[in-house]
Amino acid sequence: MRKLLYLLLGALGFAGCSESFSCEYGTPSVDFTVKGKVTDSEGTPIKGIVVSSKSVQSYDDGNGLNAVTDENGEFVTNKVKEFGVGGTLVFTDVDGAENGGDFETYEKELLHSERTQIKEGDGNWYQGEYEVTVDVKLRKK
Repeated sequence: MRKLLYLLLGALGFAGCSESFSCEYGTPSVDFTVKGKVTDSEGTPIKGIVVSSKSVQSYDDGNGLNAVTDENGEFVTNKVKEFGVGGTLVFTDVDGAENGGDFETYEKELLHSERTQIKEGDGNWYQGEYEVTVDVKLRKK
């Protein structure tokens, strides 16, 4: 009797869908990259700062958000697919005084960062591609 009841309830759930309304199962997702610039408190670009992710997971290549700042202090992370643009970036000075000083590690949440839509979504769960801009000033230790 219980199996018959489960079968009936399952059939009724799917019967609610019609051709004019598509039934979908999933979670909204976006593709995004993060770009920005890292400077010291005086505005001087800092080379060699490792930009990594905390609580952001890549669904494309498993690397998450990772980058290293160039001689202009600029960075661009790899593109990742995420269920929302959240998580935290961690800025770490791994070379000490070699590139202008020994800087404190800094964490920046992505949730309220400036973002630009680059590609439209598909009208379903995929919300499109975004570029998030994060500029950071690091303090010396």
